[in-house]
Amino acid sequence: MGDVNQVTLGNGILYLNGVNVGYLKGNVELMYARDVVDFKPSNEMGPVKQFITGERVELKASTAELKAANLKLAMGIYEDISASQSFPAYEGAPDSGSYSADNSSASFDVLKFGGKKTTDEMPLRFEHERPNGKEVVLVLYNVVAAPEITIPFTEEDVTLYDLVFKALHVTTRDAGDQIGFFADQVQGS
Repeated sequence: MGDVNQVTLGNGILYLNGVNVGYLKGNVELMYARDVVDFKPSNEMGPVKQFITGERVELKASTAELKAANLKLAMGIYEDISASQSFPAYEGAPDSGSYSADNSSASFDVLKFGGKKTTDEMPLRFEHERPNGKEVVLVLYNVVAAPEITIPFTEEDVTLYDLVFKALHVTTRDAGDQIGFFADQVQGS
């Protein structure tokens, strides 16, 4: 028989490298897929054995907080953000009336990117509280950010952008425990 206490709705909190990414909006989606090969001997009508040849795990969420620290995580960048600095100079900036000249007293958090040939890896944790107060926690030991990100600055809606993370296998862990785990709270508050 079913258990209505296991029925859930709502979102949760996403942490990347231990940092809360901020307000999420819409669905958070976990995708798990296995690649398999069936073994069918020539004298049999169907497969008699199946082998797993690969597995993939991805987590996708949309966030509404557009700030340098969250963008850094969404892009999978570990480098520090230059906090509270003046607007960066760049080649081709206007000599007068430029943004930096007009806002010389303003400070900016600046995330620089481009030219790096390796991906940064980080742990991911997603916490979801059921309506009955019990938690469901997903941990992926090591993820990389999707290779592309789109930030739609829409005219009539809140700017949301997707965070997509692909789990990597941690081969130093035991087989069956190389990607992460799903913990479903059954007792306690």
